[in-house]
Amino acid sequence: MATFMALAISVTTTATAHAGLDDELTLVDGKGRLLRIQQWDTFLNGVFPLDRNRLTREWFHSGRA
Repeated sequence: MATFMALAISVTTTATAHAGLDDELTLVDGKGRLLRIQQWDTFLNGVFPLDRNRLTREWFHSGRA
């Protein structure tokens, strides 16, 4: 779940950071437990679409979640 949330956050992030903590989200579940999602050292590298469709957007994501 945390990996999915971190990936969703990375897709919606507009700025690319070069080092350090890029984004953090804190959630409390139904039992009162705290879930902290952190995204570190994020870099999105846009690449030419592998299917050669001009409307397709593809990128490689590197970072630590």
